[in-house]
Amino acid sequence: MEPKGIDMGDYQEPYGDYEIEVAVEQVLTGVKAHFRILRAGAVVADWHLVHITRLWPTEHAAAEAGFQAAREMIDSGNFRS
Repeated sequence: MEPKGIDMGDYQEPYGDYEIEVAVEQVLTGVKAHFRILRAGAVVADWHLVHITRLWPTEHAAAEAGFQAAREMIDSGNFRS
């Protein structure tokens, strides 16, 4: 997981032939994460919300949850936008 761009909470990670981008935001009720999947620069799955179920998730834990959800989607081959 590497920071992406200049905004805090934006991360990227290569996974096989894909690139995963995760955005983490602080909201009133905690944190939320979104992910999208790109292949050769083209979006194959646009932004998806990841439900964070941990009681007090950190930004890092929320980002990891986003990456895990994206990896599962890639592994399943079930891309939906």
